[in-house]
Amino acid sequence: MPVAGGLVDRQDVGGGAVVDVDLQVEVGPGGSDGYPVVFRTTGGDETPGVMRLPPAQELEARAARIPDAVVASSALVRRALADGEAPVRELGRTLFDALLGGPGAGLLQAARNRAALQGGQVRLVLRVQAPELARLPWEFLYDTSEGDYLCLEVPLVRHPQVARPVAPLRVMPPLRILGMVARPEDQDPLAVRAEQRLLREALSDLVAQGRVELGWTEGQTWRDLREALRRDARSAPVQGVLQPGGARREWHVLHFIGHGGYDTRAQEGALALAGEQGGTYLLSAGQLAMLVAGHPSLRLAVLNACETGRAGGLNPFSSVAGALMHKALPAVLAMQYEVSDDAALECAHAFYSALARQLPIDVAVMEARQAMMLARPGSLEWGTPVLYMRSPDGHGHLFDLTDTPGPTTQPSNAPGTGLQQAGSRLMKQRREEGQADLDELYTEGLAAFHTERWDEAVEAFRTIIACDRNYRDSQAKLTKARHRQRLNALYQAAMNAAGTRHWGQAIEHLEAVVATEADYRDARSLLDQARTEQLCARLREEITTLHRAGQWQAVLAAAEQLNQHTPQNTARAPDPELEAIVKAAREAAETSNRDQALKSHYRQALDHIEEGRWQEALQALDKVREIDPAFRATAQLTSKARQKINRTLKAKPSVLIKGLGVVTAVAFSPDGESLALGCGKTALIVDNHGQKRLTLRHKNWRVWRGEPIGVVFSPDGRRLATAGWDTTARVWDAESGTQLLTLTHDYSLTEVVFSPDGRRLATASWDKTARVWDAESGTQLLTLTHDNLVCGVAFSPDGRRLATAGWDTTARVWDAESGTQLLTLTHDYEVYGVAFSPDGRRLATASGETARIWQLEEGDDE
Repeated sequence: MPVAGGLVDRQDVGGGAVVDVDLQVEVGPGGSDGYPVVFRTTGGDETPGVMRLPPAQELEARAARIPDAVVASSALVRRALADGEAPVRELGRTLFDALLGGPGAGLLQAARNRAALQGGQVRLVLRVQAPELARLPWEFLYDTSEGDYLCLEVPLVRHPQVARPVAPLRVMPPLRILGMVARPEDQDPLAVRAEQRLLREALSDLVAQGRVELGWTEGQTWRDLREALRRDARSAPVQGVLQPGGARREWHVLHFIGHGGYDTRAQEGALALAGEQGGTYLLSAGQLAMLVAGHPSLRLAVLNACETGRAGGLNPFSSVAGALMHKALPAVLAMQYEVSDDAALECAHAFYSALARQLPIDVAVMEARQAMMLARPGSLEWGTPVLYMRSPDGHGHLFDLTDTPGPTTQPSNAPGTGLQQAGSRLMKQRREEGQADLDELYTEGLAAFHTERWDEAVEAFRTIIACDRNYRDSQAKLTKARHRQRLNALYQAAMNAAGTRHWGQAIEHLEAVVATEADYRDARSLLDQARTEQLCARLREEITTLHRAGQWQAVLAAAEQLNQHTPQNTARAPDPELEAIVKAAREAAETSNRDQALKSHYRQALDHIEEGRWQEALQALDKVREIDPAFRATAQLTSKARQKINRTLKAKPSVLIKGLGVVTAVAFSPDGESLALGCGKTALIVDNHGQKRLTLRHKNWRVWRGEPIGVVFSPDGRRLATAGWDTTARVWDAESGTQLLTLTHDYSLTEVVFSPDGRRLATASWDKTARVWDAESGTQLLTLTHDNLVCGVAFSPDGRRLATAGWDTTARVWDAESGTQLLTLTHDYEVYGVAFSPDGRRLATASGETARIWQLEEGDDE
């Protein structure tokens, strides 16, 4: 049986005394000459010294580079020696030389020699009173003489000064671990169920041997943790879930997986639990210590969350780990930096396996570091765990596991400890069943590995390692197989969730996949698709809710968002219910908008009438009549407004402009700032005050007194087109007067017009043609022929059609692109002019002493 107290001896596997050797190092507050150091040995000897370090700012800057270097080293594919290790090794060398380079060097070597002679283990107990030094990563102490990091061979315990040492707890196996996974919705991806499964798999052999029992809190909030701890004295877990009733059984270890951090304002560490509404609830270090206090069986917390070992500059107990150890627990294993999933699982398995074999906790942490380093060669994550212990008194044992196979109960001729015995039994069973030996089992595992049968590969390599940890590359193969097994399990879980349209679960699993390996299969595109599907599902629910509330515009807006996010290339079954909701909302919205517009225009008309603004009132009433001519007193008010306008309409000349001959045509520019006049052989452009801006002349212009010429501005007002009796139409720059184009007919022109977009010109001529031109290049595009001279031409508002008026008693409508004649309208006399209505649905013609309006309709040939 293990000894409950004492520091100096424990039982080896053969039953003899094994002497452990402690080297305690206490670093006091800094002074002008450095930091005072006291070295204490197991025998009680004390040796003073002084530690001198670089300036604080330089030391802080060097320490700030360590987290990135550790995270970078966790990449699966790395060079033989990562450049990022250099700052870690350099800082570790600086700390080692400062702490153990003076008198400490001889004391450390003496402790090593004594431990080797007595078959024990050296343990370095570090008590740093200076807060600015307590934050440094002492786990990376680098011994240049040995060419390696110290804590890979020597357990390192951080021991802040805390009273009340705690004796080992006598425990009837199994060691009971309470697990908690927290993943608030606003934190980085963490698949809760996947993390639980992975820890179960990592500890499955220990569970099967009856050494460990693993249970879980029912949720992710502080209430769930409190309830689990409260019920530990009256309930037992069934398949990992706490159930009411049962015998008194207590939790021994709290294992937390999630996110941690340090609140610089509160100067205190915290765990990120889920809040009542799903967001983050930061449980401070002090609050966590309060929750776990009062549970004497709970001796250890393992915090798989980054920065849980970080303390403030003034209070070494402000970290989550420090607060737990100070007020509640004998020991805490925390993480001072981020740690990858694979490294955390390797750490957990090795650590709990060592505890189950009754190794001291500091030795268990050292074994965990070694396992992390061996499983992930080149990674520096083994330096991330930080062990805090309440007191160095005792063996470092937290639990006295009675009646459990381990180092204290095995006979000297036992084939091996714990995991080795399990492996031997498995191999014996396989041989009895006629199955493979180690070589054949390795081949089977290799075949499973390369055919992506990850469960079989993991089982094979774990069995091999149980028999021989150093068999070929089984350790590396197991690490990779576990990694691929985890990704494959997450991926399949995501596919299953997507198949049942549980998009939240699918997203959770795919986020974990992408966070681990960004290019894994098509996980990233599936994640985007799942997020889109989740958004669409939420929009459908919102549309239904808004429809019930009569929020028609909101329904249509949400439906538009849904349409934008619905993948266009994905076959999707029609949703008649949703379509009916949107249709009803659209009709209701149109009715509502119509009613609102009617009331608004009608109210505006009444306001204008009250103020005597009859023209504005008539315009508002016209808008009412477009919607509903019979609305209220619209007809009566319209009649009254027209009477008022007719009585009050007056005009007086404001500007008198002198032309250069008979003025036969006028046209305003689109902005109303200029006026073009056609007079004799000249076109003038003047401003609104009659000041001449440009004079434009046609050459060889034979003018018959009283006959008109045409002038027209382009839609943008930048060009002016003129039509003359010299057989030409000309295009001018309306600012400079530069002639841009000359368009020639066979006889005199009667009219010129721009298309609505300004890209084409149409001209009418006595040569019996209307012609269409490119307004930029002057290229003739179309020639449209009448049987007599053409007097007028007009584009439809959309520019698709062209109407012409001819002395052959016809008006004709043409396709303005192809020149195809679409319609011929016959009159009794010559047709002098044509015009489209603003909506393009009607055409007006002038002939003889009459004008006619034609309704244009599109339809079949019949």
